Amino acid sequence: MIRPSIILRNAQNSDFELTYRIKSKSIKPYVEEIWGWKEAYQQENHKINFAPLITQIIIYKKQEIGYVVNKDTVEEIYIENLLIAKEFQNLGIGNEVMGKIIERANSERKSIHLQVFKINTKAQGFYHNLGFRKISIKDNHIVLQKNPV
Repeated sequence: MIRPSIILRNAQNSDFELTYRIKSKSIKPYVEEIWGWKEAYQQENHKINFAPLITQIIIYKKQEIGYVVNKDTVEEIYIENLLIAKEFQNLGIGNEVMGKIIERANSERKSIHLQVFKINTKAQGFYHNLGFRKISIKDNHIVLQKNPV
């Protein structure tokens, strides 16, 4: 499979609206099903949690179509979010982004942790195919891990 060509750029404060739109175009159906989507609450929550210093914007064919948030420690890379707008999913973009993260984790000898919604079986399959394994279950999430090779 030919990989799509993506660019990752560091986020800036001005990317708040962009990242909120991407969030709405990617995980809104899951949030709606679990808790209900309350627009004012979601915007305020995004405002509180938006962290440009650990966020990278995913650019595909000159369009800003997603973002990834990584929290690194000495032992691990925690992927807080990997969100791609729905119309750009299933194009191999997530694979390319994760390939870069896995490559870095392996070179730094770090494990990767993340969590996915229990009801998002598509994301669970995606990460399983990349070698992640389930390590625990929370109320609405499954916690996954991949160790360095």
